[in-house]
Order: sequence, then structure tokens, then C-alpha cells
Amino acid sequence: MNIKLLTLLSLLILLNGCISRIRVGKLVHASPYLKSIKFESKGIYPEPVIKYFIKKLKAPERIDISSGIELYRVSYFTKDEKDKRILVSGLLAIPRIKRIKGVVSYQHGTNSERLNSPSNPSQDEGLGISAIFAGGGYLCLIPDYIGFGVSNEVHTYLHAETTCNAVVDFLKLGSEICTLLTGNKINNLFLIGISQGGHATAAVHRYIEQHPINGLHLVASSSIVGAYNLKEISIPFAIENNSNFYLGYLANSYCHIYNQPLRSLLVSPYDTVVPRIFNGNYTYKQIIRRLPKTADSLYTKEILNDLKFGNPDWFNEKLAENQTFDWKPDALFRMYYGLKDRDVSPKEAVNAYHHMLQLGGKVQLIGLGNLSHVQTAYTALPKTRVFFDSLTVKSNNSQLVK
Repeated sequence: MNIKLLTLLSLLILLNGCISRIRVGKLVHASPYLKSIKFESKGIYPEPVIKYFIKKLKAPERIDISSGIELYRVSYFTKDEKDKRILVSGLLAIPRIKRIKGVVSYQHGTNSERLNSPSNPSQDEGLGISAIFAGGGYLCLIPDYIGFGVSNEVHTYLHAETTCNAVVDFLKLGSEICTLLTGNKINNLFLIGISQGGHATAAVHRYIEQHPINGLHLVASSSIVGAYNLKEISIPFAIENNSNFYLGYLANSYCHIYNQPLRSLLVSPYDTVVPRIFNGNYTYKQIIRRLPKTADSLYTKEILNDLKFGNPDWFNEKLAENQTFDWKPDALFRMYYGLKDRDVSPKEAVNAYHHMLQLGGKVQLIGLGNLSHVQTAYTALPKTRVFFDSLTVKSNNSQLVK
């Protein structure tokens, strides 16, 4: 982002800091559930600023903006892998218009740096996603997950249960807020996620259909370049491409969650290096410089052999437990993929689609051609806005803000 834009944004946030449309105190007073929640204002962005910001993004398709937005870092409680109550955070983006189309929950992609948490807010998956969806009239929620934002715990990377906990608990809060703003107890819910967030979106979609959230009706999900079959596709693909950032991240996470020694997966000295560099304080580039070039220099021969041949061990077992492709979506589940993706195999979406379809699921598969991981994500975002808008018009559940 250029200096002129940052200066303009900062000035307008400052000028509008005292005229918040949404009174947080009023919300908290109106709902007992919200009394344990902390709201921290992260700025007000008028509609012209959001339009300018979207224009500067140079998205491959037009993104219509109808509203300015208000941003809040929200601190709330969820449960970790030990079922312990812990404090986490997320970004809440509220449109500054009278008609709210529904609720969008965005599950962010792989991130190693706590300072780049959406609720800071980060420029890409904080402000950028808020602009696209809240700027289009949706109440937008972007959970940080465990280990980011206000949370200092080890991030539970690609762990379905704790990810669902963080997202669903934030959605329950969002449902309360949306009800208070619209007076409508049946609000449209849309899920979207990219990469790690695609895995999270599938897990949350599955969970919500099994455990509906009061006040929210799941309409559809958009999972972009998501990883679904960790054991048979995701990890073998990462090993084949020597994607040691992902492999190290997952090893650190799973050994922590399942109380296993890092030496059961990693060779020395990386069994001691990995927990130090995946502590939320290092960027992707800084981490890559501290890892070996090849997967067989990071993972032990024994675990590589087990992964290759599907031999039983604790890691293979836990990878299978956290897969998110073997279920039947009742609400529409759309998957995007790119043929030149070197981070997530195109087979993830293709295989998941055919498996879900075979189970009778309501699923769509959209290939975006010869695009990379980032290019696919960038192209699918405006398409997802159009997709959600079309379903919102059909359901016609928008209500006036009180």
C-alpha cells in the first residue's frame, strides 16, 4: 500500500473516530452474553475510502461497494485442545448502512506472524476482506484462531476441533450482534476460507450442520484452494514439493496438541529449532531461512516411510482424524482450485468434490485454469462476493437496522 493511501486512511479514521454508528456499550447492555466480550475500535472507514482501497487492489473482477465499515477487535472465550477455556480474538467488520445482508465468516490462510493477525488489522486478510464483504453490506467476522491476536498459545494448525471452537464461538457472538442490529433472529450465514482457511471452512460447515447455531441459517460456503485430505494428499504433496514451512508448522502444532515429542517427526537439530521459530514472532521468509531445503532433511526417515506407505503411527492417525472431505454437505459447498497451485494440490478439490457428490452432498467444483495458489485466491474472492450476493437476493432476508 502506498504512502498517500495510508495517509488518507489514517486521516479519515482520525476524523471519524468520534462518530461511530454502532454503540458498543448499547450492544453489551442489551445482551448478557456480550458482557464478557471486549470490543476495541480499530477505525472507521467511510464508503469513499473503501471504494478507493478496492480500486487500488486491482482485482480481476469488479467488486461493488455500497457501504463504509467499522472495525473492532473482539476478545472472547473459546476452548483449546484440552477443553480449557482460553481468551482469543477476531476482527468484527460492521457495514455503515441500514440494510445488512447477512453474516460472513472468513477463515484466514496460513500465517506465522502474530503481528499480521487479522484483528490488528492486517492489510490483506483484515482490512481487505472486511472491505470486500462488510463494504458490500455483510456483517463480517474474521477469527484470529488460537495462537494469534490476543492469544499467545501455540497455534493449533490444521486442527479441526479447536479451529471450529474459535470460529463457532465467534459466530455465536456475531449472531447476537446481528440480531440486535436487525431485529431478525434468522440471518443468512456464509462461510469463506482460503488455503488453511479452506480446511477450516469445510470443518466449520460440517460442524454447523451437525450443531446449528441459534439465530443463523447456513446458506453456503466458498472454500478456496483448501486442504481437505491431509493424510493422502496434503502432506505427501508438501513432501514432494519440499514445502518445509508447512511441514514444520504442522509438526510443531500436532506434537503440541497430541503431546508427542518433536523428535518423533523431526531430525536434529530441527526438533529444537522448529518450536522456536513457530512462536508467532517470525515471518515466512525468516522461518524458511532457518529450515533445510528438502523434506528428507526435516522429517525422519521413519516418518517419511510411514507416510509413503500408510503405515500405522500416531501422526498418520491424527492426520486422518483432521480430514475434512468425508462428509455430505446439505448447504451448498463450493470449492475453487488452480492447476498451477504448488502449495495445495489441485487434487484436493477434485477428489473432495467427487467424494462429497457420491455421498449425495450439495457441492460445486470450479477450476480457474492455470493459476498459482495466490492467483487462484485473488481471482476467487470477487467471484465469491457475487456468489453470496446472488444467494442473498434469492433468500431476501435483509432487515432494517433499528
